[in-house]
Amino acid sequence: MVKDSEIISANPWWRGAGRIDDDPEIRAWRGSKLRIVPRIMYVIEYDFDEGNTVVYTLRGTRQIGKTTLIKLQIKRFLENGTPPWNIFYYSFDLCTAPRELADVVEAYRRMTRGLRDGGRCYLFLDEVSTISNWQRGVKWLVDGNKVPNSTIMATGSDAIDLRKSIERLPGRRGSTEDSYDKILPPLKFSEFAGALDGDVGDLIKTGGLLKSRSRLEIFGKLASGEIDRSLEQARMYQDVLDDLLRRYMYGGGIPSVMNSQASAFPIPEDMYKTYMDSITGEWSRLGRNQDLLKRLGREIVKSHGSQASWNNMARNADISSHKTVQDSVQTLSDLFILLTVHRYNPSEKGPMFRSNKKIYFADPFFLHLFNGWTRSAGYFDASLEYMDRDDNVGSLVEGIVANHLVRLAFNAAPNKQNFDYRYRLFYYAEDGREADFVYYDGGGIEVPIEVKYRNRVARDLAGMYRILNRTRGSGIVVSKDRLDSGPEYVTVPASVFLLLA
Repeated sequence: MVKDSEIISANPWWRGAGRIDDDPEIRAWRGSKLRIVPRIMYVIEYDFDEGNTVVYTLRGTRQIGKTTLIKLQIKRFLENGTPPWNIFYYSFDLCTAPRELADVVEAYRRMTRGLRDGGRCYLFLDEVSTISNWQRGVKWLVDGNKVPNSTIMATGSDAIDLRKSIERLPGRRGSTEDSYDKILPPLKFSEFAGALDGDVGDLIKTGGLLKSRSRLEIFGKLASGEIDRSLEQARMYQDVLDDLLRRYMYGGGIPSVMNSQASAFPIPEDMYKTYMDSITGEWSRLGRNQDLLKRLGREIVKSHGSQASWNNMARNADISSHKTVQDSVQTLSDLFILLTVHRYNPSEKGPMFRSNKKIYFADPFFLHLFNGWTRSAGYFDASLEYMDRDDNVGSLVEGIVANHLVRLAFNAAPNKQNFDYRYRLFYYAEDGREADFVYYDGGGIEVPIEVKYRNRVARDLAGMYRILNRTRGSGIVVSKDRLDSGPEYVTVPASVFLLLA
């Protein structure tokens, strides 16, 4: 039974709004070299019509900063004048039953009766996935009208359990045009660059690259062969952006790793170990074999961005069944570690699920994690060795572009509830001709994209031309340093192009 004193202790702002600054996560955030605020905080809709109780989930890899994001949102509410008693937070990491969840929320409602102003309440239920069938507690609260006019954000480190549990709440999540299920990924390159360099941050704001609609419009111009003025402006900062992209290739967009990079280089070995332990811990919790994970991880690093089949991966990794490989890749995707891109069917404008796949790590840091874990050298030394090869760097940049195109597709999706990136981003292969990606927005944009991260852009664009012969549009070549337009495609430096996601 949770005591009232424990609930009060978890919500210090009830004793004064300024007490939020004494919160451990806020103190740690204020004390960090980079005070990172993920852009997702500014796009989640919390306010709805009276009586509309909306239930969100927030998922992401372990150690990604979900609790810090919640505390920053609470701080924002308080600074904007929300009554402290209308904001509730509790971490359920020591609770075991759905009844406890319901009891804690009911205790909050009882304790703040007469203090709440009658407006909307904001309930942050942290680490609910530690409770088996936690959704039953939320269902009981919603069905019994115990949390009227509320926005509920449920988070958990067990991302797979959280996703499966929320599927058992049909019709009880309120009404919103936004996506109910939020994902906190590592920071995009634009967020990374803006956090590390103030001038770049100002460029993103003043250049119209901060708002998703502006970014989509600029991308749309590229797809029609036009380079927007804001990209010409960004080119003036390309030397800085290139340096920042090189740093992003090592540490990716994980806030704690970014802060470590900002304070010291190389990245400390214990930083890698913390994240690798969180992944292997989750893997073991699911009853999976760690040696299998290591062999599979080695194969994914080796074949990163190349066409692969489940059978070939199983054979190369000495795994008995292609089904085991398929299930393992899906699990790592559910944990936001991997990204799978399927072959494009031009006639159907959709994926060919039975053909070979291209598998990428969802963040550069994850690639270096698995690369270092499967080698005898230290993690950072292994990353240096990996980055010494131009073909590896090109593959890594290709993976970064893939991840950012997925984010761009999500921003463009009119119905985010049903968004599935597998129907928006593909690779093309036919008759020996290939294109790294085909981006399809479901409507007017169908554009081939090639990543040529090298000093000279090769003329091997046969796959792109094959698609352009049918679409009569323009292609995009993501280069290392060129920005220009031609009759068939535009060329954009990777460090500039990535600002659009």
